[in-house]
Amino acid sequence: HIPHTNKKFPGFKASDEKGGESEYDADAHKEKIFGGQVKDYMEMLAEEDPTKYEAHFSKYIAKDMDGEKLEEMYTEAHEKIREDPEHELAEKKGTSHTRGDAGQITSSDGTEHMRNKKITLEQRRAKVAAKIAAAQAKLL
Repeated sequence: HIPHTNKKFPGFKASDEKGGESEYDADAHKEKIFGGQVKDYMEMLAEEDPTKYEAHFSKYIAKDMDGEKLEEMYTEAHEKIREDPEHELAEKKGTSHTRGDAGQITSSDGTEHMRNKKITLEQRRAKVAAKIAAAQAKLL
C-alpha cells in the first residue's frame, strides 16, 4: 500500500485551527530518509559518552563510517535498489528439529532447547493436590 497523502510522513504539520492550511516540510522528510536523526545521535554520543558510542556504533566504526558519511551510504543504497528492485530471498538453512520425551528439542545444527510439555487437566489437578498434601504434611 502506497499512501497518496503526505499526512503520515515526517515533516507534516496539521493546521492548528479547523479548516486551516496544513504544512509539509519536504526537507525534514528527506532528513529522516537519509538518517539525519542517526547522525545527530552519533555526534551527541561521541561527545558525551565515547564508550557507549563505540558499543552502539561498533559496526559503523569498523567500516570507517561516521555521521557525515551516512547520507552518502543511504544514497548508494537507494541507487542499488533502483538498479535492481527485485527482492532476492535468502537461502533456507535446511535445519530440522526432533522432539524428545521430556520436552527436549534437538536441531540438526547441534543446538538443543527445552520446552515445557503441556499437561492435561487431570495431571494439573493431581500436581496441585500433591503440593497441598505436601504443605499439610509439613505443617503437621
